[in-house]
This record gives sequence, C-alpha cells and structure tokens, in this order.
Amino acid sequence: MKYAIKIAYFGDNFFGSQFQPDRRTVAGEILKALEAFGINSKLSFAGRTDAGVHALGQVVSFSTESRITPRMLNSELPDDITAWAIAQVPESFNPRRAESRIYSYVFYDENYDIPAIEEALKILHGTWDFSNFTRGYKGGKRTIYRAELQKSREFLVLEIEGNAFTWNMVRCIVTALKKVGKEGDLEWFKKMLSPEKHRERVQPSPPEGLLLKDVIYRDISFEVDEYAMRLLHLRLKKRMIESGIRYKLFSLELEAFEPRK
Repeated sequence: MKYAIKIAYFGDNFFGSQFQPDRRTVAGEILKALEAFGINSKLSFAGRTDAGVHALGQVVSFSTESRITPRMLNSELPDDITAWAIAQVPESFNPRRAESRIYSYVFYDENYDIPAIEEALKILHGTWDFSNFTRGYKGGKRTIYRAELQKSREFLVLEIEGNAFTWNMVRCIVTALKKVGKEGDLEWFKKMLSPEKHRERVQPSPPEGLLLKDVIYRDISFEVDEYAMRLLHLRLKKRMIESGIRYKLFSLELEAFEPRK
C-alpha cells in the first residue's frame, strides 16, 4: 500500500526538508518515526523547502503494508512536525505531480506603495520564464494562477498559487515586489519576466517568512485527523505565546535599559 500524508512543520530548526546525513531535516525525522513502527520506505515530497522555511500542507508519500495514522506518527515525531491528514494512493502516485501549490509569504510593511505592488501581481498572472527569480538562473516556465496581497496590521501577506515553483522563486518574487513597492518601477518588473532579453539576479528574501501552505491534487482526497489537527493548533498557540513572551521581555528591558557610563 502507498500512503500520502499532509504535514505541517516549523522550519527554523531544520536544514530543509530533504534528507542530509548528520543534519536535522524533516525527512530524517519522518524516517525515524516510520522506523519506530517497523516501516522502512523511501520518502517522496511534493516539493523541497530550504532551511528556515515552514509548511502547513506539505505532502509526503511512502509505501508500507502496516497500518499507519497521523496520530500514530505524531507519537514519534518531534513537536515541530505534525502529521494531520492521510490518503491511500495508487502505487503510481508521485507527490510532485500536483495540480497546484500555494505559498504564503509575510513581510513587514515599510511604507510600501501597495497599489504598485498589486499592479505587479496582476502582471505575474499567466505563464512566464522565472529564470531571473531562480537560484543560479536555473529556472524555466511556470504558470501563476493567483497572486494576492493582504494587509494585516503592520504586515503584508502575499499568497501565490501556481502549477510549480523553481528554487527560491517565491522569495525572489517577494524581493522584487519590495523593490516595486519602494521605487514603483513596473517596467523593471516586466523586464525581469523576460530573461532572454534582460538578465538580472535578485537576492531571495529571508526564509522565515515563507510557508508552503498547501498542495492540491485533482483526484486525491485526504482524510483529516481531527485529533491531530487539534494538536497542531495547540502547538501553534504554544509557539505564539513563547514568541510573544520573548518579544515583550526584551522590549520592556530595552525601554528601561540604561548603559553603564
């Protein structure tokens, strides 16, 4: 039997999703959890994420004759990975052959020209060569179905959906959008989408703002484990509280801090 599971993870303490000897990775932790149930199987991911990148709906597939559930996996997984849905899939299933992928990126609003960014997002719709937005210029054509920006207090949230994404593509798009938001140069943004005429590298924005939100398949239906989903919510709430406490502690101390003469 072959299964696909949806997992969420906080990426800050991982050296990415793919297995690396002697480094802590998402794949490495899942393999250890499966081994605890006597399952030795190759893993396939819907897409790789770099160190520091998070996921809510990453999809991983593996084969086994044993019964397995998300809550069984969670009993062996560390608390920064949570399996929350599962589907039995055909042996031919390859998680990389998805209908679409959805990413979110959150960044601080440094008084950007939001209408200019929204115009750039309209330009993105359709099929383009994203070599200028790819590490090492090893890009190619990808299709963007949807790209939207929302304001959330002092932050901006980009949500982008496409058939596939090249290495660093979303983070490089965010860097380009920030430039448009500062300078309003939409013509430059259009040129960046024509690498055969204009070749220019932009650095990717930091990984901690990026989330692989979901991976969509046409003929696969995942069964959500409600207990596992509640566990994910509890783990997220715990992280939010811990981060809030650290922020408040340092901000209060800095306000009152007087350096010694």
